[in-house]
Amino acid sequence: MMKKHRIIPYIYLLPAIFFFLVFKYWPMVFGFFLSLSKWNFISSIQWVGIDNYIHMFSRSLFINAVSNTGKYTAILLPSYIIIPLLLALMILQVRNKTLASLYKPVIFLPTILSFAITCMVWMWVFNPSFGALNTVLSYFGIKPIYWLSDSKIALWSIILVSGWKTFGYNMILFIAGLSTISDELLEASIIDGANAWQTFWKIKWPMLGPTTFFILITSIIYATDKAFIPINVLTRGGPHDATTNLAHAIYVFGFEMFNSGIANAVSMFTFFIFLILTYVLMKIIGERIYYEV
Repeated sequence: MMKKHRIIPYIYLLPAIFFFLVFKYWPMVFGFFLSLSKWNFISSIQWVGIDNYIHMFSRSLFINAVSNTGKYTAILLPSYIIIPLLLALMILQVRNKTLASLYKPVIFLPTILSFAITCMVWMWVFNPSFGALNTVLSYFGIKPIYWLSDSKIALWSIILVSGWKTFGYNMILFIAGLSTISDELLEASIIDGANAWQTFWKIKWPMLGPTTFFILITSIIYATDKAFIPINVLTRGGPHDATTNLAHAIYVFGFEMFNSGIANAVSMFTFFIFLILTYVLMKIIGERIYYEV
């Protein structure tokens, strides 16, 4: 009877285990195998060893994708944390509860909208001939700007769209984190003579550590994964691979060049780079975060 009770919980776990094995771990194992093979989805799979990894570094598309992914991450990370945090602090300072309850959904709205649809709207906003941005700039005598076809500006346009899409979500997380801070603790700091900046820097900011760290990790992943949609819809990685990132490079190698080997090699490279980066952040920052119990 005791053995039966021990087995029953594992029976309930079987559907979840099956899901992870079939849709998570097996694709990873098979993808690693394909990264060591040559396959165009039609011919038979040929073993080539590490040739795909060697040839990968000679492709300009991959080099540009690595560079752009680093730029996305470096530029988006501060804005993903600083701007949503400022918005959260300002909304919590609004004394009119009706206005505060209105600001939250307005800022959060882009998060729940379809990314592909919002990109189509932004495509109209960025249109060099009749777009909203250039129309406003024309009133100040500024000539039309080619937001999506100028290699020097297109990357910033993608960053703008990506940031606009995510600010609301991160803001809600910061609001939730700030709401958990004890009012007694804040009142005690005021009684001790702390000003607004000291209260934030010495109390609120340290206690927002878990929330900030979560946003940091997810934002790094976002710079590679979720940014694929605006890149693919707005610029297709152009002009001249100026806006492509690693996720888009995988798509191009796999489904435009039909080179499954290099596509999976780039995928494995991306996986291990961000696995190492996440581990380093967990060791350096994660262990220094204060978790309230």
